[in-house]
Order: sequence, then structure tokens, then C-alpha cells
Amino acid sequence: MKILRLNDQPIESYDYLKAIPGGEVAEAQLPLYHGRVSGLPEGIDALIVASDLQGVVPVPRMETHTMTADAAAKSDTDVLLGVMLPAHVRLLLEVEWPEVDPDRVGVLLCGDLYARRGKRGASGNPVPVWLAFREAFGWVAGVDGNHDLTDEAGAHRLHSGEGIHYMDVPAVINAGPPPGGPASHAAAQSQLLRIAGLGGIIGRPDKPNRLPEKHYLQSVNRLLKQQPDCLLLHQSPGIPELGLMGEPLIRQALEAGPETVVFCGHTHWDTSLVQLNNGTQVMNADSKLFILTRYIS
Repeated sequence: MKILRLNDQPIESYDYLKAIPGGEVAEAQLPLYHGRVSGLPEGIDALIVASDLQGVVPVPRMETHTMTADAAAKSDTDVLLGVMLPAHVRLLLEVEWPEVDPDRVGVLLCGDLYARRGKRGASGNPVPVWLAFREAFGWVAGVDGNHDLTDEAGAHRLHSGEGIHYMDVPAVINAGPPPGGPASHAAAQSQLLRIAGLGGIIGRPDKPNRLPEKHYLQSVNRLLKQQPDCLLLHQSPGIPELGLMGEPLIRQALEAGPETVVFCGHTHWDTSLVQLNNGTQVMNADSKLFILTRYIS
């Protein structure tokens, strides 16, 4: 798989509220970008990639039709940004790319999908976001961010859900549409995308979703040796010569491995896509969403 083109300007933006220091909230816009990729399996029309959807959307409660306008405004309930997005993105696909079948679209989530009004960097349950994307599209694969707190019941729901590939430990999975009818094993495998995933960040292991530096980098190396089509990380590599914040040791590990495509987040980049010295492409989806459709020559 290779990203051939990524538009510099977003197709549109989605309004939401984000927490800022001091317990306040601010209006924000999540940009939605379009790109073209080659090498997608035949059973996948497009990929959606997102990370760090740390915001909420105020939605009027059902009973507000009986209230005054002022009372109704105060009765809005906050819904996670990632719960509201999937239906909007599906509608956008239907309008802009009617040839794309939503059931043949895969979603890649790179973590930090929870938010709470007035608390910057809040941690909590991301499961509703996973379920919302799965309801709108064919399948979902992803990893946890350092602010995702998935309890045992939530993890079980994700692990047992059809079309959901929750990589809460370092793993390589095959994702794609369920096989339709009799087919050889080789033919079935050709319809699938081989995805590696490593969630969390480098840090103290006594805190949620953190690994010691040595263990984290060893996991990256082991996953790359399995030559996945793409690698999902939460933490981004650091590329200081381009002014792109992140962890330089992750960049070194990626350049020491085989060429692939890496999707990540955690640290915001103004530049969304870069290519490393070994040909590996890194797409940073922090506070962004990408729609990557099949390249047709």
C-alpha cells in the first residue's frame, strides 16, 4: 500500500468543542482531508483514518421541544466527537464518492477518542466511538491512546464484535470484508489488509497505556519484521529537522525496518504526511480525519 496523493486543503471541517486550560471550552473545527492510495485489496474501496478525536458535540435533549429557547440551550448533552463523526463522514462519501460502498470501507483508529467538557486531557471510555464507526462502515481496526480507558467489559465487547479488530496488545491482524461464498484460502487472504498495531506511549508502566522505552521499541521492531501493509501507532515519531514533534527513537526504529505506511497521532503536526529515509510513509492524524480512496489509473 502507498499513499500517492494527499490534498493540502480539507474537503470540509466538522465543528466541535474542545477543552482548553482553565476549565474552559473553545470552538474548534476538525479538518477532513482526501487522499488517494494504491495497493488496497480488492475488497476494500477506501480507508478512513482518525486519531485524537478529543472533543464533544453539544446535542439538544429530546425533551427540549417543550422548553423555552434559553432553557433548551442549557439542556444540551455532550456527545463524543467520534460518536457524531461516522454518520457525517458516511454521508460525505455518498455525496462526493458515490462509487464507494460504505460496507467496503475500513476505519483505522489511532487512539485518544475520549473527551470531557472543561477538562483538558481527560481520560475515559472510547468504546462508543468504536461502535459508532463500526455501525457506519464495514470494519474498524485500531489501538488505544494514553487517554483511552477501556474496562474489561468494554474490551470484551470490542473483541467479540464482528468486524472490530481491537489491538490492546501489540498484534498483526488481517482486516477486510467477510468472505462471501466459497473461496480458496489464498483468494480470501488477498482480500484482506495486513495491519500491525501498537497502542499507548513510551512512559512509566504503572500508568495506563504506557510501556518502558525498551519494550516499546522492541514491539515496533517485532511488528515491522512481520511486514504489515501498515502500522498503527498512537505515539508519533519525532522528525526534528522538519519541526515535527514526537519521539525520535520511534523514527529510528521505523527507518531500521522494511518500508511500510505508518498511521499515528498523539502529537500534532501541521504537515500530515512525510516520507522517511527508507521509504516508509508516516501520516499523522492527530485531530484530523482522512478519507483515502482507491487510486484508479
